[in-house]
This record gives sequence, structure tokens and C-alpha cells, in this order.
Amino acid sequence: MMRFPLFVPQLITFSVLAMAQEGPKGDNEVQNKSSDDKNNNNSNLLLLILNVVLLLAIILLLILYYNTSKKLNRIVKGHINTFHEQEKDVETSIEKRIEIGEGTTMMTVEERKELMFFKDETKFQMGELLRASAEALGHGIMGNSYKAMLNNGPTIVVKRLRDLKPFTKEEFAKIVKMIADLRHPNLLPLLAYYHSREERLMLYRYAQNGNLFSRLHDGRDGNRVPFNWNSRLSVARGVARALEYLHLNNKFHNIVPHGNLKSSNVLFDENDSVLVSDFSLASLIAQPIAAQHMVVYKSPEYGYAKKVTMQSDVWSYGSLLIELVTGKVSMCSAPQGTNGVDLCSWVHRAVREEWTAEIFDKEISCQKSALPGMLRLLQVAMRCIERFPEKRPEMKEVVREVEKIQQVHLMSEDEDDVSCDQSLTDDSFSTSNSGIFVER
Repeated sequence: MMRFPLFVPQLITFSVLAMAQEGPKGDNEVQNKSSDDKNNNNSNLLLLILNVVLLLAIILLLILYYNTSKKLNRIVKGHINTFHEQEKDVETSIEKRIEIGEGTTMMTVEERKELMFFKDETKFQMGELLRASAEALGHGIMGNSYKAMLNNGPTIVVKRLRDLKPFTKEEFAKIVKMIADLRHPNLLPLLAYYHSREERLMLYRYAQNGNLFSRLHDGRDGNRVPFNWNSRLSVARGVARALEYLHLNNKFHNIVPHGNLKSSNVLFDENDSVLVSDFSLASLIAQPIAAQHMVVYKSPEYGYAKKVTMQSDVWSYGSLLIELVTGKVSMCSAPQGTNGVDLCSWVHRAVREEWTAEIFDKEISCQKSALPGMLRLLQVAMRCIERFPEKRPEMKEVVREVEKIQQVHLMSEDEDDVSCDQSLTDDSFSTSNSGIFVER
């Protein structure tokens, strides 16, 4: 119901009384005064007209007030409805909190929000992801990762993103699409992403056969399948090809194409094919966090010049090769709480003091026919870890050199045993090693 201001009826009453009083006063003057008093009659008429005009103005004001009042009521009602809808959204988001992993991590997502997929990937809804059984995989530089097993669907890795640069939703979507556009047989493809006020997620397909760190270092107490030379050479080739592709197709200005190449980021799919993961994440992560955790910031040039470049990736690749041929845990890939070795310094010392026989992992040093290839790969690694970036080769040259290294015919089990019984000495390397580290 519309309510008028209090002054409106009072003003109407006053106007009517004024008109009523003016009426009789005009009649008395006509009866008592002479007909020549026209001035007074004109004044009374003018007052009457003014009162009528005033009354009409009041009526117009009342109509205007009524219309304005209706509009204000609609606006207020709309704001109240919007507020209720926002409250409902918040409640929906809170209701969709899920417990994942070991029961200590909560993830806030909205089921009604869609996952944003790339290319022709197998698509599924957020509700399916929420209903999937999940387990924690570990903690990376950008947050935790989880393995989600969809019902009647693929197994997905969900990477939660933390410590990002302050992006808008549109900026984030643009960068993630640029990462998703990087497609190569040796790169782990980005399937989809999710963006909300509370959460930012990246979804990858799950690599079933683990990672290079586990393949190299797990079960060293004797309970392991040996990691032979041909398999290691295949890893060196696959990673080199992936890194060359990233360097040739880098779309990020002043961003190292990979930035965090290490053995735990080299994965194996169900066919044991090599897949490099976590590439181009330096484009998303805040620089102070990157400087603390990413491998390229362990390169010599960052130590003396506080600068990383594309050649810092080459240094990371050289460090990975040394870990691959030595079987030692690198400080670049050592998990939290594990002491790794500064392999670059260690191998330089080994070469300088000519105890090369101690460099190679015992699992491959048994394969004497693979010795030339091991030495060639070590030479490539030594060039990649040069102190000054300008002395390091580009990745296209690295790929060319690694591709030249030949795999060996697998020896029989008996021949391997005989070979392993003959412990290799420095003298056994002397012929092949002569002058191998002289060229740069």
C-alpha cells in the first residue's frame, strides 16, 4: 500500500479552506461595497486561480510520488532476490566441500560449474570428478596433486594450484590455453582446467608406470628390476625431444620453457613411453616461489647473475643425464627430507681426477658393450652443465648428438653375470675415455 507524506493532506486541507474563505469574503464585498470596487474582485479571483493551480500541482506531485515509489519497490525487491541468490550460491559451494586424500585436505568446488576441456579430450562433468575415489599423490611447488579414478572412465591427476601470480579469470584462461596448445608425443598433455574464486585446478591424464625418480632409486636394497642401458637411453632421447619442442615453440616472453625439469617430472605411461610433465608452469607461479623451488634457479647463472634463460633448461637437462647414468640422487630432484648430491660438482671432480669408472651406475656398467654410448652421453651431459650459458649447446644440437648414440643388443643373462663379475677399473675406461672431455 502506498503511503503519502504527512504534509500532503495538510496542504490539501489548507488549500480547500483558503478557497472556502475567499468565496464568502468575495460575496460580502459584492453585497456591502459599491460596484466600482473592481480591484478587490480581481484580487480575489487571482487568489482563487492560484489555489486551483496549487491544488493541481499537488495532485501532479502525488502521481509522481506514486510512480517513483513503485519503481523503488521493484529495485529493492530485485536486490533482495539477488542477495538470496548469492547466499544460495555460497551455500552450494560450501555444500560441495569434499574430503580427499588422507582426510586432512578440503577442496571447495561448485558442481554446477563446468570443467574447461581442450582439444578432443574425453569429457566428463564436475559431478563425476567429485564422486570419483581419490588418493593423494604428493606435494609439488604449486600445491598438492591427487589421483582421481572416475567410474567407468579414465584415471585423472588433479593438480591444485597455489601461490599464483595475481591473474584475472581471463588472463588465467589465456595462459592455461597456451600451455594446453603445447602438444608433443613426449609431453604430458593438459586435459582441462577449473577456475573459481576458491579453487584453481589443472587436470592431466594419469601416467600408470610412475616416474623416473622411482625407476632410478626405489628398491636399491636389492628388491628391484634393473634399469638397463637401452631404457635409460630411451629416456634421454624422449626428454631431449620434448625439451627441444618446448624451446622451438615457446610463446611466453621472458619465461624459461620448462623451468622445472627433474627426474620426478619425467613420467612413464602404460607403454613405458616417456612423458615430460610440469612444463611452462613458471608462467603461472609467483616468482619468489619459483626462485625457491624450481630447478633452473639452481643453475650457476642464477647464483652469480640472478638470471635464468632458455639455456638454464639445458643445464637442467645435463643434470638429469648425470642422474640417469650415475644412479645417484640429485639435489635437484631429492624429495623433501632426502639429502641429494650436487652431481654437477661431483662429476666434474670425477673427470678431473680420472676416476671415471666410479661414475656409472653398477646396473649399466655391467653392460660392457654399452660403454661407448655411456661415455658419449656423459660427454653430452658435461657440455650441458657448463658454468657459462653461452658455452652450452642448444637443444636441437643436443637432440642430434643423443640420437647418434646407438642402443646395444641385449646380452644374455649369463653374459651379464660374467660382465658384472669383472669389476671395471679406471684402466678399462682409459682407451675409450681418452680426450673425450677435451672439446667443449
